Formats: sequence, structure tokens, C-alpha cells
Amino acid sequence: MAEINNFPEEMLTEHEHWHMRPGNPSGGGRAINPWPPTGRSPALGSGEEFLNWHNGFIDRFRNWVADLPEAQRPTGTEPWTEIPGMLKMSMVGWNSNLAAEDRQLQDMTNFETLDELGRFLEWSLHGHLHSSASQVWGDTILMSFRSPKSTYFWQLHGLIDQWRQSFVDRNAPVDSRFSVLNINGEETQARVGEPFEIDRYQFHVPNTTNLTIETTGPSDTVLYLSQVDNPNVLLDVNDDGGQGFNSRISRSFRSGTYYCYLVFYDRGDIGTYGISVRS
Repeated sequence: MAEINNFPEEMLTEHEHWHMRPGNPSGGGRAINPWPPTGRSPALGSGEEFLNWHNGFIDRFRNWVADLPEAQRPTGTEPWTEIPGMLKMSMVGWNSNLAAEDRQLQDMTNFETLDELGRFLEWSLHGHLHSSASQVWGDTILMSFRSPKSTYFWQLHGLIDQWRQSFVDRNAPVDSRFSVLNINGEETQARVGEPFEIDRYQFHVPNTTNLTIETTGPSDTVLYLSQVDNPNVLLDVNDDGGQGFNSRISRSFRSGTYYCYLVFYDRGDIGTYGISVRS
């Protein structure tokens, strides 16, 4: 069992109260009881609450880990990027319905609201991940409200949070200042038509992966890359890393929306170029 021995007791209590006291926020419970006495389906609002509360819980966990001495930090808590194959076996309950739900999550247009996504996840795949991981890896703590002591808790809830982020990014309004690049899509052909022009692009990364942003063509380009979900903070820059005078940025990307800016090395130049993002 992958137990985090030094896990804060106050966070375990917070998690237990949130689940055990639905409709009693003053007592530490979730605000919305997902299964009111007269309900036949999860209560409206409970799905969004489930996703957003766990997102905040994950942030508090990461802050706690970051404050620990390096030698005391738990390992093996990085999010899964997809449901592990070991949890897709019939012997632990995987079936055609769960497989269909897994496929449905590949396209966030299948969900109209974040709340719909949350209700969909909380009462099906979420339970399966806890149960099947407990069975496969012999981690009994995953089936209790003290499950945050397990490294598997953070892996599976990290995956659920990636699905939440994918929905948020998919439904976020596109900034009209930025042209959209599709990962592994056709190369975008463009032109810098005025001296000192800045061309702006954005692309969405659904899961943690390695990608390359690259320009082609006769022009001497420079690429600037923003931090995830923040177009104002510089993450990386490259000049002449590609073929000839073209730019190339190759690195690991976690899920989220990224923004890149293209200029010519000689800011007074005009000309054409191609740009793409590929795995």
C-alpha cells in the first residue's frame, strides 16, 4: 500500500467531513447534498461542487508537499494522464458502460455544463477508480474517507482534475487577439505584413505530453511561449532552434492553454512563415 505516513491529520478530517456531512457546510460538509431524500438523480450543482472542491484540495496538497524538505516529499503522486490499463479489466468491474463513459470524456462537447460533467464523473468512473485501484494494488485505504493518505488518491483525482480543466479550457471564450493552433493539425501559413508586427497564437493541451512548436520558411523568426493559462508570464523563448533561421521549442507541457508570440529577429522585416504544434 502506497501510504503517505506524514500526511496532515487536519486535511484528512477536512476530506472526511466534506463527504460525511452533505448539506452541512457549517460543520465542514459539502454545501449541496447530492442525494436529497426525494431525488432520483444527483442534485443540480453537486457535480460542479465536487470538481471545484477537489481542485482546491489538490492545490492545498501540492502547497503542503512544496513546503516539505525534499527528502520528506511523497513520491508517486503525479496525475494519471488516462485510466491505467490495469483498471480496465473485467475482473475489477470494467464493462462496456464504463468503456463508453471513458470514450465520452475524450470530447468535452458531450457535456453542456461543468456541473453535468461533475455529476457524470462522481457517481460512476470516480467510484470505479477508487474501487479498482484498491483491488489491483491492495490499497484498502482507498475505500475509506482517509483515502488522501494514499498516493493513488492523488493520481486518480489528478486525472479527474485534468478532465475538469479540459472542460474549462474547451469552453473558455477564445481571445480574439490569438489565432488557434491545433496540435498535430495542418501547419498554419502566415505573413508578417508590417514592420514590428507581433503574431499571437494559442493552443490547448488536454493531457501532460511532450510537444514541439516550430516555424518553417524563409524568415528569421523568434518564438516566445507563455506560462500555462497565463499569457502574461514568459515560460520559454527560442531563436534559430529550428532549421536555418527558424524557431523551435520542444518541451513537456501539462494540461492547459498556452500562448505563443512570434516576431521576426529583425523587427523591421516583413515576410512569410509556417507554424505548427506537434507531438
